[in-house]
Amino acid sequence: MTLLLSEADVEAAFDMREAIDSLEQAFGALADGEAVNRPRSHTYTDRGDGRHHLFKTMDGAVAPLGVHALRLSSDLVTTERTRSITRRVKLPAAPGGRYVGLVLLFDLDSLAPTAIMPDGYLQRMRVGATSALAARHLARRESSTAAVIGVGWQAGAQVRGLDTDRSLHRIMVHGPTPARVEAFVSEHAGMVDAKLMAVGSAREAIEGADIVALSTNSMEPVLDGAWLTPGQHVGSVQGYELDQTTLRRADVIAVRSLDPSTYHHAPGRAPAEVAAEPEIDEVVRARMVELGDIVAGRAGRTDDAQITLFTGSHSGAGSGLGIQFAAVGHAVETNARSLGLGRDLPTEWFTQSGRP
Repeated sequence: MTLLLSEADVEAAFDMREAIDSLEQAFGALADGEAVNRPRSHTYTDRGDGRHHLFKTMDGAVAPLGVHALRLSSDLVTTERTRSITRRVKLPAAPGGRYVGLVLLFDLDSLAPTAIMPDGYLQRMRVGATSALAARHLARRESSTAAVIGVGWQAGAQVRGLDTDRSLHRIMVHGPTPARVEAFVSEHAGMVDAKLMAVGSAREAIEGADIVALSTNSMEPVLDGAWLTPGQHVGSVQGYELDQTTLRRADVIAVRSLDPSTYHHAPGRAPAEVAAEPEIDEVVRARMVELGDIVAGRAGRTDDAQITLFTGSHSGAGSGLGIQFAAVGHAVETNARSLGLGRDLPTEWFTQSGRP
């Protein structure tokens, strides 16, 4: 039977610790040649008024788990300018003011789909857990303080991921407005062991932090790399929020994959997020290493004074990977079946007697 899961089922079947450990296995498998990944693909269709339909796919297999995953999303994206900052915005344009995203899992031996689940909660956990995994291997061992720049949906996963994997004493939080920062701190204070503190500027948050987590939808830099001090680790969910100084100062730059994502659109109809993609110079690119090689111990921090960086999309390298969804999706399916969650669908609905 093929298991159909709701978003509530996914959330009930998965936690941050398991997400981090699952991803460590996947990246290790990729480094050892036991996983295969296809770079993320973006197809944009101009819908007028600066809006684009974005159909995004990625897929990958983790052989030790016996699973191949396909993640897809159908989005309406645009940009908006508020408080002198341009931000990428994803609009809830599906019926009922909702979003569309799915993860499909396939068995490598039987070929059949084993599970279908929405990607929202899974995506949030994947991003937060991957950042925490990078910090596990790149931040100094004695790191006890962190800064989080951003107070949106993904920023919450950054806080949870770092707190789960590190015994942090304090996390400084900065966002666009004091009211939003205070609301974020109040919401997450009871979810983590670390003390959350609202601060008035990005520079104040970063000063003295061992780990710096950037989690915004800004299409402009949100920090000045000159603020960084030796030994800090910086994690960024998307490359637009990084400045060139940070990229140049980083001694080690970790990326999910060196294979770049692909972007497709009609001639002259590129969305702002593609048209504004920053150029990465060859000196910076030469310092990029894949997270799998760091997990496998073949690369990484070699000195406590080094500045390390983990980044992804729009930084000249690959963004989210299909193997990540294979790993976390497999864990969700396994736990959901054990807990009796979801609805079984006849696998025959998804197979055919005619040769494709």
